[in-house]
Amino acid sequence: MNDNVFAYCSAMAQARRMLSLQLITKEEYGKIDTMMLHKYGLSLGSLFRDMTLITG
Repeated sequence: MNDNVFAYCSAMAQARRMLSLQLITKEEYGKIDTMMLHKYGLSLGSLFRDMTLITG
């Protein structure tokens, strides 16, 4: 896995945790997802998008 994919997955694991703790809304989660995809140069159709890691 390249560094950008790993960084994206790590950031989204944190966002999922924040969502599960109700610190952010689903809409905010979606915005974070889009921003992280752009930041790490991944496409909207990336296979790693919404990938649930060990942290669930």
